[in-house]
Amino acid sequence: MFTMLLTIMTWLYWLSFLLLHCKLIASCVYQFNSSQGKVGNFSSPDFPGKYPDGVECTYRFIGTQSETLRISFSIFELEPPFNDGCLTDYVDISTITVFNVKQLMGRYCGSDIPSPLVSMHPQVEIIFRSNHAAQFRGFHGEYEFKNEKEVPPPTSTPMVQGCGGTVSGVGGVITSPGYPGSFPKDVECVWLIRVEQNMHIYVRILELQLYGSIANCGDAELGLYNGYSNFEFNPEQLKRYCGDLKYYKNMQERTALSPQNRLLIRFLTSRKQDRIGEESMGFKLVWTAVSFKDAGRCNGFVCKYSQFCFNSVSRSCTQTYHYCIDQSLVCDGLPNCSEQDFSDEDKCNIPLVAGCGAAAAVLLLCGVIGTVLYRRHRRIRKSVSQTQNLTMQLRQLECSPSFSTRNSGNYYSSPGDIRPSTDSNCGVHPHYDVIVNNRGRNDPTEV
Repeated sequence: MFTMLLTIMTWLYWLSFLLLHCKLIASCVYQFNSSQGKVGNFSSPDFPGKYPDGVECTYRFIGTQSETLRISFSIFELEPPFNDGCLTDYVDISTITVFNVKQLMGRYCGSDIPSPLVSMHPQVEIIFRSNHAAQFRGFHGEYEFKNEKEVPPPTSTPMVQGCGGTVSGVGGVITSPGYPGSFPKDVECVWLIRVEQNMHIYVRILELQLYGSIANCGDAELGLYNGYSNFEFNPEQLKRYCGDLKYYKNMQERTALSPQNRLLIRFLTSRKQDRIGEESMGFKLVWTAVSFKDAGRCNGFVCKYSQFCFNSVSRSCTQTYHYCIDQSLVCDGLPNCSEQDFSDEDKCNIPLVAGCGAAAAVLLLCGVIGTVLYRRHRRIRKSVSQTQNLTMQLRQLECSPSFSTRNSGNYYSSPGDIRPSTDSNCGVHPHYDVIVNNRGRNDPTEV
């Protein structure tokens, strides 16, 4: 009899447990879609009255791929926490990435209003649970969907020139404050690099000289983060740099690629590093907006030796695409393709060399033509000078007295023919005419 009674009590216990459990799972589900409204509010069951006991309510906020979500609470009153934390009545807030990965942002209970939460992911899930011990007023909150391009980076240290901000475009350079000189202490600089959707950001560290070695990260460090992560809740750090660039000998250690179209760069210092000689201090990096396409489908410049692996379950790549960058980045003096790929810069001197060669050829041709013309001009001048001298001599000979007395076929003329005819053209030498006339008048008359 006792055994039967114990069995019945056990069955009743499990039946009540199953009933309660089914009641919890089926309690309430609320869904808020950005297509139906960008802003709105939500609350616990029966608000502003006390929420019921033994409930589990799910609040789903669903936005588009390019949207973020801001959650804030105006009223928050749940059962106080135990020493071990929120174990009875509580609210769990989680984000869901575009890759459908769920990440817990935090668990909250008691009467302290949580700080506003900004999720860079398009979906957020809130789960509210209550037990049977005590009931309270519950919570009331607001939500707002915003395009990710409207979300600024975290706040940087104010009044520090060159410290943080938003950067966009197709590529560029970011340096530490004061570069290449010393950087200040006690600063936090956060840069947001944002490119178009469906593109990624490729970063290469060109120069790095922070305080001490890699063991001094507490004094100065440079961090690269997924631009859709949150510094306060599960920050996704891609790379971390301290000390000198020489500690990162592998080129892959000096580069990073963002999972999506946003990247956060964070520079923290607690000590000032003075410049030593001519050595650059701080950091200098180059970033490039890249997409991954077949060589024939790239509308910009295809990095010849840069490939990205897709759908790789094992170590061997099953599908690869080329890096596609903007055409304006070619020959800009910066390495915009992946490590060991300089195809965007290696042919930049060919036009210059060709131009210099063409200019040299033109100059040489002009020199040859000038030399030929000069020599020809000298020959012409010399020939003209010789001709003029010969003509002068002939004219002098024609106008001489001895030549004027000679007639064709008569070599012995009479004395009356000595004076030249007045029709002779000797005006160019008038002094010969004077001499001849004087001779004619002063000679004695023959008898």
